[in-house]
Amino acid sequence: MSLRNFIKDQIKNNNVNWESKSALIRSAGEVVNGYSNRVLKEYEKEFNFGISLKAKNKEIKKYFEAQPKNSLISVEGAVKFINKNLSKKNQIGTTIVYNRLNDINFNTKNLKGQTLDNQVSKTADYDIKITNNFQNKLNEIRKPGIYLYIENTQRGSKTLRFKTSKDFGNLNKSFPPNEESIKIIKKIINEQKK
Repeated sequence: MSLRNFIKDQIKNNNVNWESKSALIRSAGEVVNGYSNRVLKEYEKEFNFGISLKAKNKEIKKYFEAQPKNSLISVEGAVKFINKNLSKKNQIGTTIVYNRLNDINFNTKNLKGQTLDNQVSKTADYDIKITNNFQNKLNEIRKPGIYLYIENTQRGSKTLRFKTSKDFGNLNKSFPPNEESIKIIKKIINEQKK
């Protein structure tokens, strides 16, 4: 069957939704070249190309819009979530999500894909050496019912553990071991006293 006849049959049978022009030409058993593209161009307005890409983009956009602005997303996790809403024949991979993250017209919430680099930067506040001066400041805050100490984490960094008794709100929180955390902890203690 010639390409022209194949195209006419597809129109006659209302089989007009195709992934791409190339997919239609290949389905006819033809090679994609200048001639086959010119023949298809005559009937192009009768077909809808890229329907599955539109569906993929719609689901990716829906996922992006549900995320908080300027947040980091797990691209692999996004792919798994988005693929639940797509047909088995129309699944996406990580490449299309990374491409959409880089498209400022598509990624209006300024989302970023999680990488090892931006995860390491989140832990930098915890990879510090505790000085005697800092330890003395912690000791000054401690009193009956307020427990404040440096804890070693599983990854080998330090965290500031803040626990209180019922009299001070029965709290159990961790903070980066720095001066800003001491200010926050003092503020919490003062609020609990009221």
